[in-house]
Amino acid sequence: MSAEVVSADAKFGFEVVKLLLQAVWADGEVASEEAEALHDYAVRSGVTQTEIETLDACLTGQAPLPPPNLGLLKPRRTEVLRVVQKLLLADDRMHEDEEALLGEIATLLG
Repeated sequence: MSAEVVSADAKFGFEVVKLLLQAVWADGEVASEEAEALHDYAVRSGVTQTEIETLDACLTGQAPLPPPNLGLLKPRRTEVLRVVQKLLLADDRMHEDEEALLGEIATLLG
């Protein structure tokens, strides 16, 4: 059995994924476009297969949402906010509660 070596960028990627999970569930449902965009982001970010399985379970409501490590995300605030906004617009609309969440994330990462 081999141990997976996870890069710092992959760790950052998974923290962003956890934050994005909170964002896509902000309106109480996950649009298929949002789920696909989030899954694609995770794969591109080098997130491990185990973490992708966790992500998929969260997207379908079969697992609780893990909290993100904001301390790891704060130094890359602008990048994180750009990714969150892009994901929230994946279904071609931003709900009022998603806009509010984006503002809350900006404040948290302040």
